[in-house]
This record gives sequence, structure tokens and C-alpha cells, in this order.
Amino acid sequence: MGEELLQDSEISDLCDRCSKDAGIDLRRLLTTAGDDELRLTQNAQPALCFVGIALTGLLRRKGIEPFAAAGHSVGEYAALAAAGSITPPQVIKAVVERGKAMAEAAPAGTGSMAAVLGLDAQAVEVALAGMNDAWPANYNTPTQTVIAGTTAGLEVATQRLQRAGAKRVVPLNVSAAFHTPLMAPAAERLRQALERIEWRAPRIPVMANLTGRPHQGGDRIPHVMEMQLRSPVRWAACIASLTENGCDTFIEVGPKRALTGMMRELAPGRTAVAVAAPAAIQELSLPG
Repeated sequence: MGEELLQDSEISDLCDRCSKDAGIDLRRLLTTAGDDELRLTQNAQPALCFVGIALTGLLRRKGIEPFAAAGHSVGEYAALAAAGSITPPQVIKAVVERGKAMAEAAPAGTGSMAAVLGLDAQAVEVALAGMNDAWPANYNTPTQTVIAGTTAGLEVATQRLQRAGAKRVVPLNVSAAFHTPLMAPAAERLRQALERIEWRAPRIPVMANLTGRPHQGGDRIPHVMEMQLRSPVRWAACIASLTENGCDTFIEVGPKRALTGMMRELAPGRTAVAVAAPAAIQELSLPG
């Protein structure tokens, strides 16, 4: 995930500082960890967050400054770091705590998530009405909602959604039911860790997954991020807020390009590109 990034001396030094503060071997997670290890949320979260922070730093070195920011799930932490609300070592320490709390609240194999394609969000909500073991977890686009719940709950939910007309219900390769009430114990533990951090008000607008609207003062961030963990990600609303704020070019930073693929539906006509490595940033050319 991060071999090429760590060839840069500044990023390599930052990785070491983050590892020391968070008490993890971040370098190993970024270079030699296997897929099974990275599937565990306590490992995936700090690795993904660091990649986003590092790529944002390289974009700034190229003279590309964000006007506003948003991040999906753990990506919101990287967005807050990009906005100056928290330092990179602090944010990696925070997401390590977040990952540990999530893993302990829902041991691997007890729950998961699935993408519902071809059914609008309201129809998904109607299909799952009355269930207490499966819920909408990510409102990604008007035609893609991710659900999450217990293993048994997802089986029942899938049957309901197929009867309601979903084109496909695709299981996701994740280890627990994130952004649902099952995360309540993890959210409470996370809040305690976040309150030990001195959060600053973002220097640029950062859209909150919880509301789809900008974060306000730094003192509110621990509460908002606690609730984010146990509540659905309102990604479509985040992008709508960014476009309302005048954003017309979107850069996804991270190892994949799933969010860029959503932009055709969320912000048609706007420029959307993904950068996953330093070489992609060197080659990046944006409209004037």
C-alpha cells in the first residue's frame, strides 16, 4: 500500500513519528502486511488514514491546496488533519484507538456489510423497517446504499431487499457492522480517547459524515466523531455540500478510487480524479 510513499524522506520520517506516538508498526502495515491482516479494522484504519495524509502532503508540495474537504468513514479523520484540526501523529493515534474499540465491540465474523445496488435509499429504509439487526450504514449515492448488521440480520435483509427490487446485494470484505448501533460500545470508548486531544476548528470546511454539513468548532468534534461511528455515513449529502460551497474539482487520495467512481452520479460534469501514489501526483494535470 505504501512502499512508494515511504521512499520520500519527509513521509518516511512522518511515518516513524506516527508509529512512535500511536505505538504501532505503521511502516510494516504499509509495506509487508498481508491482505488478511489489513482486513482487520484495527490495522486497516491507521494505514488508510496515513496514506491519505501523506498524499495530501505531496499534493500541497505540488502547489495544490484544498478549498474544502470530506472523507468517507475513517477518511474523515484524514480530512480533519488536512484542515489543521489535528496533527498527523495525533490522528493516527486516534484512529488506532478507533480501530481497537471497533474490533473489541464486534469481533471479526460476527457482522459485516453489503452494498445495495439499484434501489433508492428510501426503498432500502422501507425494506429494513422493523429490523434490529441490520440497518442502512452508508448513503453513498442515490442508487447505492450500504447496509450493515449481524450475519443473520444481513441474510434476512438481503432477502427483503431482493424482494423490494434491488438489482444486486453485494457482500463487502469488512470484518464488522460499522456505522450502526452495534458500534455503540466502541463509540463510547472512542469518545474518551478523542476528548484527550486538543481539537482545533478546521481552517477549511470539512463535511461531517454525520450530517453532511461542515464541522463547526473544535470542541464539538469529539461528539460528532463519536456519533459518526454509530450512525450512517451521509456521503451523498457531503458531496452536495461541497458543490454548494463552490467545489468543481475533486481529488480522491487513497489506495483505491471507489469515491471517484461515485462522482458521475453525485456531481455530474465536475472533474474527479484519484491519486494513489506519488507518480500519479507528478502526472496530475487539473483544469485551469
